[in-house]
Amino acid sequence: MNQRFSHNFQRHLVLALVGLSLFGGGCKTTQEGVTEVAKALVYPEAPDEPRFYYERTLRSALDVKPAADEVSLDLRKAVTGEDSAGGGKTVLSKPYGVVAFKGRIYVGDTVNRNVLMFDPAKGRTVEIGKDDPGGLRKPLGMKMDAKGNLYVMDATTKSVMVYDQEGKYLRTIGGPSFFDRPSSVAVNPDGSRVFALDTGSSQGKPENHRLQVFDGQTGKHLYSIGKRGNGDGEFNLARDVTVGPDGLLYVVDGGNFRIQVLTQEGKFVRSFGGVGRRLGQFARPKGIAIDKENNLYVSDASHANFQIFNKDGQLLMFVGARGRATEPAKYMLPAMIALDEDGRVYMVDQGHRKVDVFRPAVLKEQEGVLGKAYKELAKIKPKES
Repeated sequence: MNQRFSHNFQRHLVLALVGLSLFGGGCKTTQEGVTEVAKALVYPEAPDEPRFYYERTLRSALDVKPAADEVSLDLRKAVTGEDSAGGGKTVLSKPYGVVAFKGRIYVGDTVNRNVLMFDPAKGRTVEIGKDDPGGLRKPLGMKMDAKGNLYVMDATTKSVMVYDQEGKYLRTIGGPSFFDRPSSVAVNPDGSRVFALDTGSSQGKPENHRLQVFDGQTGKHLYSIGKRGNGDGEFNLARDVTVGPDGLLYVVDGGNFRIQVLTQEGKFVRSFGGVGRRLGQFARPKGIAIDKENNLYVSDASHANFQIFNKDGQLLMFVGARGRATEPAKYMLPAMIALDEDGRVYMVDQGHRKVDVFRPAVLKEQEGVLGKAYKELAKIKPKES
């Protein structure tokens, strides 16, 4: 994202502040009378250069199953009212965490008590964490290492559950003695260190607002980072953490309305942000993801959007607004956010029970790992009814 990109958005941000929309799409009515949302939504709108396209929404197992010949999946849902396939736990009830890896999307659900893996290349969904050992109770934030191992913070068991990319349980890290109110987790690409975030509470011990650092293989507790406060390296109701491509830790310090950047040993590097309703400010920041250029994507439950910043905290653009469940990029209660290898963005909304997927403009629809996966899905013949 170059200097021209930043300059182009100055004009766009001024328009946004007076209430204009970023969205370039709309609705259309088919011959059958079914209203469907046009998918050619681009961000930002013309005349600015496109950076992202709305691509699809995930709500249930139907979204990775081949539709009947000549009938779109969206139309089938609208006409028949289908919203599940294979049982209630293949429909998102209250999604929260999300990660994406090699064409698969993993979505944690706090009501279904599972992680649902969407695998479009094979036309399947896989429920992770339904059985003990490794059973999930309240999955929240989650991340993956470079091998595709999945790390899920479980708020009820107060531990990090680790699975391979197929969902096989591997091990448990942490436990109730280490946390007050855990919320998220990050991991080094090689899986050597796990950074487990304790959000703490307003009535809890000040030292519980911190990161607990563990050996990713043995589970041994190594050290703690932070305590409650608003100083450098201190946290107040932090919500999410991730490891950037530069090896630094990026923490959504929710109660301080900022993003903090630390070394893996806990040394303060920088921070940015502040409380407010304006673009570039935070109201209820929730999740964070980082692309290969170290641009930061931060979801905000109050703004009902995600904002994109460069590594120095300069706002580049935002996507989303409050709206109805049937509309792309419209949210009620955003939660976590993730990026895949190709820069596709995955935005979770708890209120509308969905994950919206946005494709970077540099990719064509069937390019990248997810694009190729859906291309394979189109080749799968639907089963006889």
